[in-house]
Order: sequence, then structure tokens, then C-alpha cells
Amino acid sequence: MEINNSSELKEAIKLLEKQKSIQKERLTEQFHIAYESLKPINILKNSLNKVVNSPGVSDNIIDTSISVGAGLLSKKLLIGKSAGIVKKILGLALEFGVAGLVSKNSDAIKSSSLNLLGKIFKSKKSNPSIQ
Repeated sequence: MEINNSSELKEAIKLLEKQKSIQKERLTEQFHIAYESLKPINILKNSLNKVVNSPGVSDNIIDTSISVGAGLLSKKLLIGKSAGIVKKILGLALEFGVAGLVSKNSDAIKSSSLNLLGKIFKSKKSNPSIQ
């Protein structure tokens, strides 16, 4: 843009000031967005969302939780609160054994459980007098 007189100069200055104001607003917005994204709680939220939304992770978490829960439950049911070192070792072995067994057969256990629940709820729906 070629400036030949003072009115064109004033117009060019106004245009540049307007551009400066718009750029300043954009820069301020970007700063606030970056500042919010760098807060520790937001970093943690984003990381957890990425982990949870990754394919297969939620299934793995569920399978692991079921396995560990089954191991702990079997230990509590069969061993109970034990004071002896031998019972504690047997309890841990039982816990890990059941957890491993459940984790290896998690798909079969899931399908069997769903079938069982389906039969239970189906029979209640088909026979309304049973409640």
C-alpha cells in the first residue's frame, strides 16, 4: 500500500491499530486456553480421558477388576482371617490362582453371567407373580 498524503497515512494508522487490537484479543484468548490446559487438574483429566477412551482399555480394566475381586472373595470365603503364616501363604496362593484362572477365562465367565442374568430376569418377566 502506497501512502501519498496525510489522510491516507491516518487511514493506514487506523487500520494497523485495528489489526493490533484484534491480534491482542486473539493472543489473550490463546494465553487463557494454554493456561487452563497446563493446570495440573486439567492435565490429569486429559490423561485419564485418553487412557479410558483408548480402545480395549476399559475391557482390560473390567477384566482385571473382576479377576482381582474374585481372587479376594475366594480367599476371604475359604481362608477367612488367618493368623498363621502358612494360612496366609495358602490364602495368597489361592487368591492369585483364582485371579489368574478368572482372567484367562474372562470371556466365558462374562457370557455365562450374562446368560444367567438373562434367564433370571426373563423368568421374572414371564411370571409376574414371582417377585
